[in-house]
Amino acid sequence: MPQRSQKSVRNTTPSPAAWARLRAAIAAATETASGYDRRRFAWGFLVSLSALSLTTYQPALSQDAIPEDWKQTPREPENSSTSQRSFGTPRGPLDAKSRNTAAPKVKLAANEQPVGGPKQSFDIPAGDLDNALIEFSRQSGVQVVSASTAVAGLASQGLRGEYTIEEALHRLLAGTGLQYRFSNPSSITLHSAAPSGSAVLPDNQSKPIKVSEVVVKDVREPAWTDSVDGYKADNASTVTRSTMPIEETPVSIGVVTRDLIRDTFSRTQGDAFEAVSGVTRDQVNGARSEGFNIRGFTACSPAGNFNGMKVNGLPTDCLFAPDWGIVERYEIVKGPASIVGGAANPGGIVNRITKTPQRANFANVEANAGSYGFYRGLFDVNGVLPAHEDIRGRLVFAVEEGGNFVDFTPVRQYTVAPSVEFDLFKGAGKLLLLGTYQQFNGADYLGWPLTTDGKMLNVPRTRNFGGGAPNGAHTNFTGYNGEVHYNHTFIHDIKLSANGKYSRSKLLENSLYTYTYPGIPPSGDAYLYNRFRDIKMDTYAGELYLSKESTLFGQKHEILAGVDYRDMTRNSFLTHPQLGIDNVFNPRNDTRALSDDELRSLVGSPLLTTLKQTGVFGQAVIRPHERVTLVLAGRHDEARSSITDEGIPTTERTDSAWTGRGGVTVKVTDWMNVYGGIQQSFAPNSLSFTRDNQLLPPETGINYEVGAKLNLFDNRLLFTTALFRSYRRNVSTRDPGDPQFSIAVGEQRHQGVEFDLNGQPIPGLNLNANFMYLDAVITEANDPGFVGSYPSSIPRNYVGRVFATYQLQSGLLQGFGFGGGVYYQGRYELTFPNSISTDPYQRVDAVLFYRRDKRYDVSVNIRNLLNATYIESPGFPGGINAFGAPITAIATVRIFF
Repeated sequence: MPQRSQKSVRNTTPSPAAWARLRAAIAAATETASGYDRRRFAWGFLVSLSALSLTTYQPALSQDAIPEDWKQTPREPENSSTSQRSFGTPRGPLDAKSRNTAAPKVKLAANEQPVGGPKQSFDIPAGDLDNALIEFSRQSGVQVVSASTAVAGLASQGLRGEYTIEEALHRLLAGTGLQYRFSNPSSITLHSAAPSGSAVLPDNQSKPIKVSEVVVKDVREPAWTDSVDGYKADNASTVTRSTMPIEETPVSIGVVTRDLIRDTFSRTQGDAFEAVSGVTRDQVNGARSEGFNIRGFTACSPAGNFNGMKVNGLPTDCLFAPDWGIVERYEIVKGPASIVGGAANPGGIVNRITKTPQRANFANVEANAGSYGFYRGLFDVNGVLPAHEDIRGRLVFAVEEGGNFVDFTPVRQYTVAPSVEFDLFKGAGKLLLLGTYQQFNGADYLGWPLTTDGKMLNVPRTRNFGGGAPNGAHTNFTGYNGEVHYNHTFIHDIKLSANGKYSRSKLLENSLYTYTYPGIPPSGDAYLYNRFRDIKMDTYAGELYLSKESTLFGQKHEILAGVDYRDMTRNSFLTHPQLGIDNVFNPRNDTRALSDDELRSLVGSPLLTTLKQTGVFGQAVIRPHERVTLVLAGRHDEARSSITDEGIPTTERTDSAWTGRGGVTVKVTDWMNVYGGIQQSFAPNSLSFTRDNQLLPPETGINYEVGAKLNLFDNRLLFTTALFRSYRRNVSTRDPGDPQFSIAVGEQRHQGVEFDLNGQPIPGLNLNANFMYLDAVITEANDPGFVGSYPSSIPRNYVGRVFATYQLQSGLLQGFGFGGGVYYQGRYELTFPNSISTDPYQRVDAVLFYRRDKRYDVSVNIRNLLNATYIESPGFPGGINAFGAPITAIATVRIFF
């Protein structure tokens, strides 16, 4: 690989004065954090970050409209061989909003034109010029930059066949009155035709250069903050910490993109995860406390566990899910991922990637209204300082009210997510600051028991047994999250990544519900309980690692090594006193919930649970041949867990383990890769303790997997499939004698096959389909009666979805679209040994939309079109089985600026 020039070396090395300023800033920040309480510091951080992100926004301007004193001195184009992996830089084609940004000009000599380069295959339908340019960018890999008004209302004749970049542009722009110029080898700027018809640019500041060739591919390595358009993602960063093509990684990866979340109107994480094979719901334990499983293993518990979930690559709790408006995408790594996640189960981990600043000025406003009094608003503003393109900011704000189909369960939530990004040291360093604040006030309902013969109760799905909010039930959540991400590229392609975060989650739940074991008798009499949860979770986490890329025998290789740390604390009051008896078929709902203070006094003192974990890891990506990729990784963890309760001696446990991963991917053809791998997992049972207050031993696991990844229809459609077998030992399972406690059941074996299909096989058609067949069994258990049973709270045998949308590409109805899909799921086992289960179900959804003009987007989503009745999230025979919502309609209007 070509080495960085000496000039670049001088530019990327911080001066002593810079280091002094950095040390002073760190000292000031440390003093500030220690001088104020965490709540005040978190508020100050979020308010400051919000203000800073808003100051970066400027209306999208053409380059000619920017005052001269705002314009930045043009830079020489960077050679693609020395491009840096950086945060926030667009890769390849920009979306419609990004094309509103004026790129720095690269001056061309008089009458000199870029060479057209090799011919490429294009298939762009006639129609709106804006849509045609988006498709051109996607197919060519060349960015197109224009003012938003320059292409409004213009049409293109389209094109199909083999053309050079210039030939394609001439055909697309024919008759529009627009011309183009190359701002740099991979970016084209549109402008109105000059009277002389010349493409000559004024040259009064920089030396003329001639662009010798259009670079179509490998202009810049992708970053985890890059946005993804459509349903198909090409890269992921969660597996190897460095962004890597999905087709090259020797594991199964699912990505839920922003566009897929939008088209399915996935209000919850559980809704979004329906887009990926093998991810299913566990308990939805109050409001937005969502549990989910991956390949049948619990990855996230609504009790707020320590494993299975990350945000932007850093650990987080699972206590409460955020508004989906701040989410850019979800990356789901299936199979053990301890090399990335530290403590992780054999099922996998989810990395929730939030919206970050982009190199464009844009804003959009969204309004939603629908069934059950649902109202929601969102605005998303992104800006680049005109005089300082090295500073970018973004602010997302969302507010939501109503929408729960169960009576007397109000919702009022708002979320603020500011972020600011800086290019430092002449672009060698990238500093990203992220913040999130979430406030939820409302009430929830936990669900119903089954009948004594294991059937759903014949009661209205909207009924709230206990009376809900009018009887004193309430749920309140407050969440803070602050993150710092820094990447720096040194000489010899050595890269440093340093990331850290602090988050606090506070949940106060006071709810009324029924739990009647082993189910509701024919008379309908049921016990009424008052559940109380007062949980605070604090998370400190950080990671530091170095990576180096090198070229050997003509192939690129990468090594990576680093350390990570997390300190997670859970402080909780938990109780559920019985209040009396009522009848589920004819409820009086005349019993009020106890006050928070009364319930807290029943507990006495909080239960304090901690996990402190330190990990050391190393990884090598080796390409011995252009068609072979080896990924080898190892990790050592030390985890210290403790439980402290008043009147009971503190229980502590320290565990350590080595885990590894090895895999190989072989490119059989240009469109098909096959892979195989072995992965191990290690996860402390920090929140799992027995009735005698003892911590369970850590869970361990191993996974064997083979699969294939096929890029079809000229890389527009990605098909992936995997065959896996996983073993999990020391499995933490709810104690059947008392569900508040846990037991270790010995060993589980999960095996199955899965496939995913995502992309746009033809223009206008977006497709998402997935399926998993799972065969799971308990192979060892403390209770011999459990051996041979299917594990509880996971679908038995099959789960999947088919969803598609189609947008008309021409004619009077161009821009109108429609779509829909079917989600299907097998039954859940609820008991050991297996004797009671929920029924399998299918749900049909639909969507209608209009998106011809990129300035606005109107859609109507209908969920559960056929109004099926089913249990969506499982519990126990005695309670906490939540119905899926009846038919629900939601209308959305989005306006883009």
